[in-house]
Amino acid sequence: MPLMGAVFTVLLIHIAQCVASSEKYSSGIHKISLNAERSDNVWIASGYNASSGTEITVPATVPGGIYSDLEDNGVLSSAIYHEYNDLETRWVGRMNWTFTRNFTVSSSLLEKAKVVLVCEGLDTIAQVFINEMLVGKSENMFVRYTFDVKSVLRVGGNTLRVAFRSPVEYANTKFREHNQTYGYQVLPASLVPALRGENRVQMIRKMPASFSWDWGPSYPNSGIWKSIYIQGHNGAIIRDVMIFSTPSKPIPDETEATQWNVTARIYYDSGSNSEGTMTFHRIGSIGVTKPVNFRKGMGQSVDINLTESGTQTLLWWPNGYGEQNLYWYNVSMASIDNRETSTHMIRFGFRTVELIEDFVDQANKQKGREFYFTVNGVKIYSKGSNSIPLHVLPERVTAAQTEWLLRSAKMSHQNMMRVWGGGIYEMEEFYDWADEYGILIWQDFMFACAMYPANEEFREIVRQEIETQVKRLQYRTSLVLWAGNNENEAALRGNWFGTSSNFSLYYADYVKLYIDTIKVLVVKLDPSRRFISSSPTNGIKSEEEGWVARNPYDLKYGDLHFYNYKDDNWNWTMYLKTRYSSEYGFQSFPHYETMAEVANDISTWTWDSAMMEHRQRHPGGQEEIRKLIKMHFPYPENYNSTEAFPHMLYMSQLSQVMGQKTQTEFYRRLMDKLDSDGKGHNMGALYWQLNDIWQGCSWAGIEYNGRWKLQMYYALKFFAPVLASPYVERNGDVVVELISDSPRNFSGELKVQIFKLKSLTPVFGQDVKVKAEFLTSKEVFRVNRTILEELNCGANSTSGDINPCVVFLTLPGTPDNFLFLQYPTNKLALRNPNLQITSVEAVSAKTVSFTLTTEEVAPFVTQFVRGDHRGYFSDNGYLLVTRERKMEYYSESGITPQQFMDRLQVMSLFNVTHIAGSHIGGSSNNQVHRPRSLNLYRRSDSAENSVYSSHLLRDDYCFKE
Repeated sequence: MPLMGAVFTVLLIHIAQCVASSEKYSSGIHKISLNAERSDNVWIASGYNASSGTEITVPATVPGGIYSDLEDNGVLSSAIYHEYNDLETRWVGRMNWTFTRNFTVSSSLLEKAKVVLVCEGLDTIAQVFINEMLVGKSENMFVRYTFDVKSVLRVGGNTLRVAFRSPVEYANTKFREHNQTYGYQVLPASLVPALRGENRVQMIRKMPASFSWDWGPSYPNSGIWKSIYIQGHNGAIIRDVMIFSTPSKPIPDETEATQWNVTARIYYDSGSNSEGTMTFHRIGSIGVTKPVNFRKGMGQSVDINLTESGTQTLLWWPNGYGEQNLYWYNVSMASIDNRETSTHMIRFGFRTVELIEDFVDQANKQKGREFYFTVNGVKIYSKGSNSIPLHVLPERVTAAQTEWLLRSAKMSHQNMMRVWGGGIYEMEEFYDWADEYGILIWQDFMFACAMYPANEEFREIVRQEIETQVKRLQYRTSLVLWAGNNENEAALRGNWFGTSSNFSLYYADYVKLYIDTIKVLVVKLDPSRRFISSSPTNGIKSEEEGWVARNPYDLKYGDLHFYNYKDDNWNWTMYLKTRYSSEYGFQSFPHYETMAEVANDISTWTWDSAMMEHRQRHPGGQEEIRKLIKMHFPYPENYNSTEAFPHMLYMSQLSQVMGQKTQTEFYRRLMDKLDSDGKGHNMGALYWQLNDIWQGCSWAGIEYNGRWKLQMYYALKFFAPVLASPYVERNGDVVVELISDSPRNFSGELKVQIFKLKSLTPVFGQDVKVKAEFLTSKEVFRVNRTILEELNCGANSTSGDINPCVVFLTLPGTPDNFLFLQYPTNKLALRNPNLQITSVEAVSAKTVSFTLTTEEVAPFVTQFVRGDHRGYFSDNGYLLVTRERKMEYYSESGITPQQFMDRLQVMSLFNVTHIAGSHIGGSSNNQVHRPRSLNLYRRSDSAENSVYSSHLLRDDYCFKE
């Protein structure tokens, strides 16, 4: 992938001038912002620590949260994520906290018919007082609350107090109350110890991951996490705008034959029954104006329509399929005398989206149903990832971090992102950039890995959440799917938490919450998008079976989450033939420098040290990664030493990327293939996970600070629109398939070479002309098993131990690709490549070019620039089989050639050899070992039907006792 640093910089400047979330303007409507910075000393946060008997009082920031206030005021001894701070600050989430400020009200505000306090987000359980009068309460982090406060305000000075109850104490209390009232527990009762978190998050409508997960810490925050303000108005004030656009033909185009009927559904509050006007128009055009009778009250709605011609509305496409054409529109409401006007500017694009679940074979419906999306009538192969919150404390997330995350996804050819149901409904900027960059959003509702209450009190709290979030997000062009929860259907059917003893009761609660409550409301509010009840799910099949499928992991329906850390993750035969893989992946640790950011002295850390165990929240994760490293690389006998520690981090990333490369390419090769029993036709690969929440072990490709792991570089390749993909067939032949999900024609000359690691001269080479076809993966080349055996590169090679073979593919216009025929487990197979950097030159203020030279085949060449979190190479973690390679490096903050050279580090797998054992697996004896070759006959196809194997899921044990 060539760098386009300068061009990208200009593009970002242009985008920054244009991109914004929906903006609200008003005239004649009185508004008092109650937000303030900590340095202003306006807000005061206070709490009583019963264990120490001390009162804590600090200046606070709003929007913000108590952990940040305590850290920034020096109450916490060190930074939030430093070493064991998640445990040492556990007292914070177990305390009640109160946020207080004074503000001034004018007589003109109180002359308005309606005066309200708007709380865009309170985290979470709170009572709100003005002048010591209770005006409202919060029970849900994800709800916008609007409280009538006119009667309690006074001209001049006023006091606002928001009293938060400990989320940990509240969750435990609600758990006990439910058990006492209804006679059963809302499972699970507790987390597994490895997560080191707080229990029973399912009882509170708060970010589930704030109580911990198997990739992040527990920081159950309290605070006013979104804007808070007072508004006074007589007439109508716009709260939300939803957009419904329908073309005159099923497959829209950009001609007069397509006419778009566009309806803006405006939700408003009004202080009186009155007459007025409303307008709806594209910026720069006339649009539509009509009279309207405003109705007094909150949550009113009215529609206004206009028609747009296809000649004036260029279509919006996902990343890789066309342009992301977006248009600004203005919606406004005005009183009859024009003394008050409420205006809402929104930006959206024109496209159609469908989730297709047709039978794969109408003549044999037992083969199951498809599961894929179409956009503007074009079939889309979903390539992407799952996002989690960028920080466990939402107030720490910046717009720049968010843009970098979405830009990274775009650069790596992703067109779909699942906003995972254990985090938050993301900030406005997140969806701005998804719209801008063409990233389709699969939006989970925030329910994950647990049973949840279904009593009326809880369901009413959930209804408010669904209404807030659907109205807030519905107009987003990138949003294509609503999903009820993460893994709860599978958890119920699979008895993850012990529900089988009373299955009918928990089943009734499941249907009552996700179907009778959430689905009913979502379909009512937004009939323009598909709602699925869970992920994974069998889609229509789950619905037909009462919303909890008999087998939620049936490979012939819906989406699947699949994890296997025990078998050979470089071997494609271990993966299942899914219709759509919405979660899969492998763990790794961040770079050494990133881990050092949270350490007192990282030079004392080892693989099994206490701090590494603390940063590993996945039960058994350290051993799983270590075994995969041992299976594929020169293994350090002293793996648990300080000397081996940086190399173990490096190899953990290699293990991760090779597993995800193998798995992703396997899924993509299935796009046009269907077995006789109906397995295949995979049309989606969303790996777990895109980003980190802290500096620890995870499945992420982007570290907490924004630095790319090697996984992101591999995503650039395994998600390339056209890719030559090699694999060893079950009969021992090497097959190369040409994968394409590009709508553009492609042809070229494929070069197939086979190298042995001890020579830069290939032992086999052949060129072949190839063509790629849209949404196909076709065999374009084959190396017969007998030829491999003649080269001593076959499955039974006798020299693979000390001279492994690797297939290397080049095809101009596509990424290079490779396949190890034997694994480089023996350090004697690796020679010192003597890597050198030459010809370093400035391309621009942010980009340098350089040449890397080698004397030997160098597997997994990895480059690193110290201190630069948002920068990337044109390639990284690659196999170097030529004597030199020209490269580029882009730095978001800018970099000179001298700075680049001063901070650059380069290594390859050879660097591991000085600490590795001489023999496969680090054996210390002198026994001669057989080469570690691909075991092509590890299991039979029937194993694919064993869907409840112990390693199928990542989260299935997260909350078991």
